[in-house]
Amino acid sequence: MFPHQKLDWNLSRLEKRVETSPDDGAPRAELAAACIAKGMFHDGGEPWLNKALTHARRALQGDPDHVPCLVIAGLALTGMDRLDAAEKHLDRALSLAGDRGDVHLALGLLWAAKGLRDGTAIREMELACRLSPNAWEPHHLLSRQLWNHVERGQGSPRLVERAQFHAVRALRLGASPAIEPALWFQLAQTCLHNGRHAGASRLLIRLAENEKYKARALWLLGLVDVAEGRFKNAVQHFRQHIGLAGESPKALTRIAMCYLELDEVARAREAAQRGLALDPGDTAARFALASALVMEGREDDAVRELKALLSEAPDHSGAFAELVRLRNRSRDVRWLRSALRAEVTPYDRLPAHLDVEGRRADPRGATRERVAILLRALADVDEEATTAIALSMELTTDEGLRFQLWEAAIEHAAGRRARAAVGALQDPGSHYAIGLGREVLALAHRIPESALQRGLHLADADLGKAAVDRHGPSRDVRAYRTAVDAERRTARAWQALILLAVGASRQDKARPLLMRWTTEADPDLADAARTALALLGDEESIAGLRRRARARGAEHLVDALATAVATTAPVQRPRAIRDDADRLCATCGRRGPDVDHLIASADAAVCDRCLAQLAIERRDLASDEPDLACRLCTQTAVDARAVWTFRGVPICAECLDASLGLLEREAIDAFLADG
Repeated sequence: MFPHQKLDWNLSRLEKRVETSPDDGAPRAELAAACIAKGMFHDGGEPWLNKALTHARRALQGDPDHVPCLVIAGLALTGMDRLDAAEKHLDRALSLAGDRGDVHLALGLLWAAKGLRDGTAIREMELACRLSPNAWEPHHLLSRQLWNHVERGQGSPRLVERAQFHAVRALRLGASPAIEPALWFQLAQTCLHNGRHAGASRLLIRLAENEKYKARALWLLGLVDVAEGRFKNAVQHFRQHIGLAGESPKALTRIAMCYLELDEVARAREAAQRGLALDPGDTAARFALASALVMEGREDDAVRELKALLSEAPDHSGAFAELVRLRNRSRDVRWLRSALRAEVTPYDRLPAHLDVEGRRADPRGATRERVAILLRALADVDEEATTAIALSMELTTDEGLRFQLWEAAIEHAAGRRARAAVGALQDPGSHYAIGLGREVLALAHRIPESALQRGLHLADADLGKAAVDRHGPSRDVRAYRTAVDAERRTARAWQALILLAVGASRQDKARPLLMRWTTEADPDLADAARTALALLGDEESIAGLRRRARARGAEHLVDALATAVATTAPVQRPRAIRDDADRLCATCGRRGPDVDHLIASADAAVCDRCLAQLAIERRDLASDEPDLACRLCTQTAVDARAVWTFRGVPICAECLDASLGLLEREAIDAFLADG
C-alpha cells in the first residue's frame, strides 16, 4: 500500500527529482507516499508527516482529484491531530474512489483518532483489509486498533483472537522489517492475555535480542513466568528489566510478590520498601509491604499499612480483604459488624459511575464487593450473623444490595441449621423426628454424607427408650407396645427422609448404600431408597418405582418424579469437519465439500457461510426465549451469551464463535508453531 523497500534511498532519489522538476506532480506524489510511510511506519514522526502533507498539497494543486494524495493528506493531518481538515480530504477521496483500501484505512484511523467507541474505526479497517487483501499495513493497523480496544477494557476473547490473527496476517504478508518487532511484541502481549504462554515466550525470547524492545520483552517474560508459577525465573527477568529500564515501583512490587510466593519474606519486604521509597503513593507496593508484614507476624504494622492504603485507594479490594481476614482471624465480630454497617449505610448516595484520573470507577460495584468480603467473614466467626445482616438491610433501599444481604442471611441461617442437624444425626436414637427429617432433607447439600449415613442407624432399644421418654412410663404392656409402634412409624418415616436426603445430596459414592437398602429393607423403605437413587439419575430405580406404583394406580407420581429429576442433557462440543459429503448444513443444505467447513454435532451441522451470514444478521435474530436450546451444543439462552434462530435453527454465540474464529485460530497456531 505504501513504499518501504530502500525507503531512505528512495526518499533521497525522489527529493532530487522534485527539486529538478518542481511542477511535475508524479514524483511529488511518490515523494508524499514515501514521506507518509516514513512518518507512520518507520519512526519518522510528525516532521515526516508534515513533509508528506506539504508534498501532497502541492500535487493536489495540479490535480485536485488525485485520490492517493487526498489519502496521504488525510493521513498526515490525522497524525498531527488536525482531524476536521483530515475529514474534508478523506470525504473527497471517498466520493471519488470508495472501493480503495487506502481510503478506508485512512478513514478508520481518523475515526479512531476522534475516539469513536461504536466500532466504526474497526469496520473501516476491516473493509480496507478486504479491499487490499495483499497489503500488510491495514492488517497491522487493524490489529493495533483491536488490541487498543482490549487494553481499554472493551474487549472479549474473540476480539483478542482477531487482534492476533491480523498481526499474524501482517507478518505473513511481509511486513517491513522496521515494523516486525512491533508486531511480534503486540502478538506476545495478546498471547499472554489469552493464556498462550508458550507462544508468548518464543516471541519474547526473540525480542529480547532487539535493543528497542529488550526491556519490555524481559518484563513480559517475567509476567509469563508468574502466570506459569516460575517465580525464581520471574525475579531474574524482572531484575534484568530493571537493569535496562531502571528501578520502578511496578517492577519492585512484582519482585516483592514473587518473593512472597517463594516464602522469602525479608527480601519481599525489602523490595516493597524500595518501591515505596521511589513512590510513597504506590498502592501496589504498599500492599506488597503489608502482605510481607503479615507473613512476618507483624500484624499491627500490617494493619497500619492497609489502613493507609485504603485511605488513598478506597476501592483496593485486595487490601480490604486482607484487613478483614486479619480481623476475622482475631474473631473481632464487633469490628466486622460495624464495618458491614459502614459499607451499607452510604450505598444509596453513591454515584453509579465516577471518572477518577482518566479511568471509569464503579463505587457501587466496589462497595458490593467489600460487602461480599465482610459477609463471608461473618459467616465464619459470627453465630448471630443472621440478625446483624438482616438489620443492615434496613440501611439501604437499593433492591440489588438488599437481595445480596437477604441471600447471605438465608445462607447463614441455613448453615447454622445444618450444623445443628449434623449434631442431631450423630445421635439419631435421641433426636429422630419427622420435622427434623424434613429439615435434614432440605439441607442435604450442606450435610456430609457420613453424617447422613449415621442418621440411619436406629435400633429397637432406641425405640423402646423413646417410647418411655416421649410418652411417659406405663405399667400397661399394651400401652407401652402402642407407644413403641408409634415410635416405629416415626422412625421409619425418619429413615425414609434420611434416605431421600442421601439422594438429594447428589453424592455418587452413596449409591452402594442406597442399593443395599433397596434389597435389604422392607418394601416401603426400599421404595424410599429407589427414590433416592432416582434423584441420582438411576433409570432402573425409576422403572422399579413405576412397577410398584402401577399396582396402586399412582404411575403419574413416578412420571412427575422422573420429569423433576431428569438430568439436563450434557453440553455437546461441536467440532469442525471438512470434506464430509454425507453431512448437510441444516440451514442451507450444502454438503461438506461445497463449503470451507461445517460446525457439527451428532444431531446437526451448520456451514461456515450460513454462520457468517448469521453474524451479519444477528441483531435482528436475537431470541428472548430462555428455554431455546442451540441445535449444535444444547446450551440454552440462560447458559450461552446469546441464542439466535437462523432459518429455523437455534444457534448459540459460542458455536458461532467456534466457526468465525476457526481459520484465525488455525493461522495463529501455525504461525506460533513455526517459531
